[in-house]
Amino acid sequence: MFKMKKNKKISLMFLSILTLCIFAAGCGKKEKVNYIGDIKENTFNMNEDGTIREIACQDFSGTSYDISGLSDSIKSDIDKYAQGDKKDSVKLLEYKEEDRLVRVAIDYGSLDDYNAFNGTSYADSQDYMAYGNELMKDMSGNEINLFDINFATGEYKIFSADGEFNLNLNGQIVYYNSHVALNSNSSAKLDGLGNAIIIYK
Repeated sequence: MFKMKKNKKISLMFLSILTLCIFAAGCGKKEKVNYIGDIKENTFNMNEDGTIREIACQDFSGTSYDISGLSDSIKSDIDKYAQGDKKDSVKLLEYKEEDRLVRVAIDYGSLDDYNAFNGTSYADSQDYMAYGNELMKDMSGNEINLFDINFATGEYKIFSADGEFNLNLNGQIVYYNSHVALNSNSSAKLDGLGNAIIIYK
């Protein structure tokens, strides 16, 4: 009788330990994060902490460009840049290739890192004097000259870029120029045909 009870206790203990091990092993597995999702257009996300997440999309269909080594080339460029005090300033999150559509998700530590890595000169500041008296529109479509906007309150920032992409801002758009089409009050499509200017708060 005692022996049977003891064996039963041991069996129950073993089963409990086995269950815990299986549960722990399951919890320890990291699921692959899908950073790109269904995005198929260049997308530029400005985060609250000043970091940038870009989803870069390039369709190579109809071209003879050899994309077989593109992933390795991107990784190599990042490794060359992200050294020393720039370590972790550029991170490749995900690379997808399907029907010669290449989509890449990359995190940048700052807009300065983005510009340095990509050879661009995008700007995000409060220095409105860096621009000419650009004709802007407000959110109702009314036109106003940039120099007629009251920047004295210090609540406005200006983002400018000459690229073609969907921009997601950490803030609300107040004014924009002719190279910008609104998606929402915090998102816009830049046409890449000139210097897009967005004033936001």
